[in-house]
Amino acid sequence: MSSGISLDWASIDWGDPEGGVIRILPFTPLVKFSESIQDWDGLALMVSSEDPLLWIDQEQEEMNSPNIVRDAMIAQMGHSGKMVKEMSLLSRETIGCFPDPIPFSMYNFAKSNRKPIWFLEPDLDDEEWVEITLEGVGERTKLRNLVRSIGSVRRMMRIAKSIATETTPDGDDAEYHIAASLSAAWWMVESAHLSENLHHKINHRIASRMRGALSSLRNQLNEQIDDEEAVVLLVPVPQVRIRGVLEALKELPDAENMKQEEE
Repeated sequence: MSSGISLDWASIDWGDPEGGVIRILPFTPLVKFSESIQDWDGLALMVSSEDPLLWIDQEQEEMNSPNIVRDAMIAQMGHSGKMVKEMSLLSRETIGCFPDPIPFSMYNFAKSNRKPIWFLEPDLDDEEWVEITLEGVGERTKLRNLVRSIGSVRRMMRIAKSIATETTPDGDDAEYHIAASLSAAWWMVESAHLSENLHHKINHRIASRMRGALSSLRNQLNEQIDDEEAVVLLVPVPQVRIRGVLEALKELPDAENMKQEEE
């Protein structure tokens, strides 16, 4: 059940044949933990340009009323609410946090240090992405997938238990391993309705935009980086999605022309 899933926290460097490095930083959504990372020159986030506004709103809500966002998520029930509830039962305060700690902290660090930022998930004015999104909605509403959605909470918990027992904890902290297993199981249930072809389309587009962001970064810094040094684009990626992203990068999709966030 956990075949192909790695909960390793160590960063992965992917060297682009055109030059530069995409440094993948594994993380677990809603968990404030990652391995320390070396220097990097630009940031690409696996979200749309609208997500930072959501993070800022959630940060303000949490300042006004701690855990209000978490509790609202739990109240929604379903497998998303169950995942957040199970995380909240763990003792570490760094688990089950809102806004999502790793991408939000990396975003804030890049902003404060004037590092360029790109968003890897296209906005909804992107026709190709809208088509992919609608295709996913269509697959979700097929009868067999509607039937499979019954009991998704119990199925998620079974998958999480399987992942936790079949993968090796990275380090001695069992709670981070449990949280990572819950998050991976959530993603597997959430995306279970997607066909293999649609998964490939999504990962291919994300990889194309990664290469595009790296190309843009190279062009910006080509006179500021020594010949011996490689331009590094940092990309935080949820652990459960890393395999698909790396497989898509190996196909060397054309680099998409990317626009970075305006300061």
